[in-house]
Amino acid sequence: MSDDEPKFGYGLGRRPLWSERDRDAERVRDTLRGTGLMEFSDGRNDFVVEGGGTGQPFLVAFTGLTNGAREQVGTYAVALRSAGMRVEPDSDDDQNLQVWLVA
Repeated sequence: MSDDEPKFGYGLGRRPLWSERDRDAERVRDTLRGTGLMEFSDGRNDFVVEGGGTGQPFLVAFTGLTNGAREQVGTYAVALRSAGMRVEPDSDDDQNLQVWLVA
């Protein structure tokens, strides 16, 4: 692999995965997409994955309107736990989850 190619390949939409953090974030995204959930994009609200790396949790957030957020975040939690990930609510925002990949 050349130096100009991402170390961990590419995710959906040819998103480059340069680091272990990028690879792990894509694993979280893949898990959610694999259950039929949609990722945030122009004109579409649903989930976004941020943070992570060096032992820090990923933040999985619902980007839609507040009404219905609790149910949607609950759906995320079920999917991620089913994939063996550790999931906890974010004490600062009920539209967010903290997620850790378990080795």
